[in-house]
Amino acid sequence: MTFLQSARSPLLDATPSRTTQLSPVFPLVVAITADAAAGAAIHMTHALAQECGAVPTVLRVVQSDVAVDAAVTGAMGGIAEGALDPSYRTTQLTALQHQVEHILGELPPWHYDIEVGATVSTLVARTRALRAELVILGLPQHNFFRRAFVRDTVQGVAEHTDAAVLALRPDATDRPASILVAVDFSVSSLRAVHLACQLVAPGGRIILVYVQPEASAESSMNALHRRADGTTALNAAFMSLITELTSQRTLTITSVIEYGNSIRGVKDVAQRMQPDMIALGMHHHSAVDWFFGDSVSTNLVSERQWSLLLVPA
Repeated sequence: MTFLQSARSPLLDATPSRTTQLSPVFPLVVAITADAAAGAAIHMTHALAQECGAVPTVLRVVQSDVAVDAAVTGAMGGIAEGALDPSYRTTQLTALQHQVEHILGELPPWHYDIEVGATVSTLVARTRALRAELVILGLPQHNFFRRAFVRDTVQGVAEHTDAAVLALRPDATDRPASILVAVDFSVSSLRAVHLACQLVAPGGRIILVYVQPEASAESSMNALHRRADGTTALNAAFMSLITELTSQRTLTITSVIEYGNSIRGVKDVAQRMQPDMIALGMHHHSAVDWFFGDSVSTNLVSERQWSLLLVPA
């Protein structure tokens, strides 16, 4: 259902304040790999730099991660001695620039760099140093080890920086025309809504999804949502949020309430609506949660069915 206007909702008033807007000119870090997963990241970076004020730092990390060495070479190992040589860095930097130029047909005046080290700690350090507001990664579709590695990279960056993580499928070469946002009115989910509205293509569509656990539906709907005027606090919260968002830019915004399991609810709506991207607030998870996909974000990262915007609190 779609809502247009409402008074301010207590659900939103109770939410702690946090900057939810990208600044007019914002730094972003793009982690580029030497494979097909890099194409979408490069195209998206180009669009954001041209249209949204992004100032890109394009980074290739020569990985010392044992897991990646094992997946690529079939044997445990570290960094080759040659990787520490200045000429090796120069060769890698040239290859990175040629890769970008080959994909775009030009070499944009971005900042390009090569780092040697563990991927997650290197990306976290560079993101913090630049105060980057967005990190862009490609989502590989094949190779179990590579997919698990990217999942852990997404987790590490999102949990150790304030930056949002944009993880892109290979076909995500343009700004998304539609973004589904999972909303529970937490700080991170509201931040995800605002960032999604900035990243969606002009005139695009935002789909807001709230999933109410079925076990508590009866009591929660009565105790939390009912108001004296016959409306519900949840509907009022949606209407207030939509009014705020549509006052800032031209968007089509739809709100959907689902019942049941949060993972299933978000995925069911995504299957029906077919968005170009899913955005959601990302809460801290244990290593066990990440391994078994025991959350909406971990499950979606593991499946690779949609491009994702993951926003930490």
